[in-house]
Amino acid sequence: MKFQIEQKELIKHIQYLASIAPTKNTSPILTNYLLEVNADTNLIRIITSDLELTVVAEFAANVTESGITTVNARYFNEIISSMPEKPIDIYTEEEIVRIKCGKIDFSLLSADYTLFPLVPEINLQKALVLSSENFFRMLAKTSFAVSNDINRAVLNGVCWQIKTDSQLMCGTDGRKVAEIIIRQPLIIKEKTQDTTASASELSDAQELITEDLNLTQPDFEKGIEKILPFKTIGFLQKINNPELKEINAVIEPNRITFVYGDYTIFTHVIEHKFPDYQKAFIKDLPNTLLIKKNTLITAIKRVAIEAPEDNERIRFEISNGNFEINTTNRETGEGKEILENFEYTGTDTAISFNNKYMLSILDVIDTERVKICLGTSKDPIMIYNETQPENQEITFLLMPLRS
Repeated sequence: MKFQIEQKELIKHIQYLASIAPTKNTSPILTNYLLEVNADTNLIRIITSDLELTVVAEFAANVTESGITTVNARYFNEIISSMPEKPIDIYTEEEIVRIKCGKIDFSLLSADYTLFPLVPEINLQKALVLSSENFFRMLAKTSFAVSNDINRAVLNGVCWQIKTDSQLMCGTDGRKVAEIIIRQPLIIKEKTQDTTASASELSDAQELITEDLNLTQPDFEKGIEKILPFKTIGFLQKINNPELKEINAVIEPNRITFVYGDYTIFTHVIEHKFPDYQKAFIKDLPNTLLIKKNTLITAIKRVAIEAPEDNERIRFEISNGNFEINTTNRETGEGKEILENFEYTGTDTAISFNNKYMLSILDVIDTERVKICLGTSKDPIMIYNETQPENQEITFLLMPLRS
């Protein structure tokens, strides 16, 4: 195996791959990349896997000798990152991978590449071709709400529901909920096509998908629901490239394959039934607050300096003529701020909540002003953009803290 590539080109493709390879594993081979190079196509394939998530990065290089080997992922990334922005020569000598750049010379031991897990095969004829802008927007609006509690595995990912005319994503940790619905026809077409599929092609593609998932056509109309693990979401967000307009998704019963730019991502899904979180939504809360988002964020952060560390509690006290944010900390003291320039309709109310959860929601609000609907101190807080984007419904919920 022998190839040459510019340092910045190589680091662009591998900078996020090492985060997938486990540092410790019962199968040591997984701490390695699998490197495949092809002199006929001048392409490199670098594969990393933790068995739940497998990523293939394929890109061009000057390949003079085909071959296949493995190399420790962490050390390989660190070495390449330390190199100057010049051409790098990488080649094998028996069981050693040599990495040279000018007078810089490294060597890494390789492992038996036959021990590396096989990469699944994919059939892009069954792919959904989706708007990457919409897909990554949905991830951005929901992934922050995902739970990291390993004892609640069903909440360790984003629920993705796909219908022919809409998509829904939701993340929740039981204290906050983030949901986005985009109501647009689902684009289904073959990889080689450049235009939206015709009605007959759409029907054919739906039949392929429903057959592959053992679904009936009515099931597909009702929606395919999968839970994407947080690790997969994190990698996808890292490689998001606004210049790429489409992302391909091949959906199987226990796995989803994404093809995006130079990457192919195979991910297992979380095999649980996502909770019926919408039961917690209250559409007719009697009190509505409209206020500039940045004004509210600044005030919350300021008052929260004194918030108790155990629950990060702050409190809204609101009436038609007064809006106060306050907190009390038995160990340090109190903090409060009275805000002006807001609109409020409803009755006097007060509610306590975790300020960090509120800030995480406000960070993904699109509009200059935020709409906050409140009830009693025991009711959830419903949070929205001041106006909903066209063809979209974005809903956030925050549970209160007991007073």
